[in-house]
Amino acid sequence: MPTYQRTAVIDADFETVWEFYDSVAELEILTPDWTGLEVARAIGPDGGRRPDGYRVGTEIHLEMRPFGLFPATEWVVAVVDREVSDDRASFVDEQVGDRGPYEQWRHTHRFADVDDGTAVHDRIDYRVPGASDLPLATPLLAGMLWHRHRKTRALLE
Repeated sequence: MPTYQRTAVIDADFETVWEFYDSVAELEILTPDWTGLEVARAIGPDGGRRPDGYRVGTEIHLEMRPFGLFPATEWVVAVVDREVSDDRASFVDEQVGDRGPYEQWRHTHRFADVDDGTAVHDRIDYRVPGASDLPLATPLLAGMLWHRHRKTRALLE
């Protein structure tokens, strides 16, 4: 399965970066406009509509309209793992079944306190339908993660 990874060091303390990322609101803030992504709704593990952070069992229902040219498509991801300590945090979201543009999607988000600030590491394992293991989506993912890290710097540094 193709994988894309990107790491950035943000010149901000770990608590600030983690607090920002541990919120469904950050998703729309950090996603490039060209994706046409909107959070339609988020459902916490308790069934509540406004989950407090990315807890295991949280489902995020997205609508995507790439470049504003295509009909909206649904994309549902669920948080399947989460770990938080005083100087590290991570969470993993996976596409729910066939409810999205990928055959498989697993996005691991890692954050760590480092000397220069906070390391933000994204790893995306994915499979595009009908594409075997060719890394067809890699340029789009590279652009998306570059944008996310640049925007994080602009907002938090």
